[in-house]
Amino acid sequence: MPRLISAKVILYFLLLAVLDGSVMPAFQIHSVYPSFLCLFICYAAFEWGAPKTVYVAFWAGLLRDFLGGGLIGLDAILLVALAPALDFLVQKMERQLPGIYIVITFLFVFCAGALRLLVNCAGELPSSLIGGYFGMVTMTALYTSALLPLFSFLTNRWFGHSATKQYELFR
Repeated sequence: MPRLISAKVILYFLLLAVLDGSVMPAFQIHSVYPSFLCLFICYAAFEWGAPKTVYVAFWAGLLRDFLGGGLIGLDAILLVALAPALDFLVQKMERQLPGIYIVITFLFVFCAGALRLLVNCAGELPSSLIGGYFGMVTMTALYTSALLPLFSFLTNRWFGHSATKQYELFR
């Protein structure tokens, strides 16, 4: 588990911000593209545990605010508010079930997108468009969670984690 204030983590945050802001919109499907910063928050919850998830959520939220425009700090507040719920889910779910991390990632990205939609468009969105926007939030969550296995593999390689754990036997 690396320190959050290290060159590797900061450089990885900046790389993900560049991917989210410029590269990923080129891979959009019907105006929907994944968020690597949300995947990094989920990765921090899965691999590093509760103490670091809130900090990762804060910095990822600030980067999303700077990239997306709008109110500075809104995404940071929403992601920090959802980070303890994500940590709670990760601790309480049975980790042996196949695909449980993908389901947790889907729920996290969906809740973050739905809250962002509700806060940004509270009272201004016509009721006829709400279903379409929630459909886009659902597709974004699905697209983002589908990339979790590839993202986890690449992030493990970046931080130098191996896929297998070594156990030392006592003699």
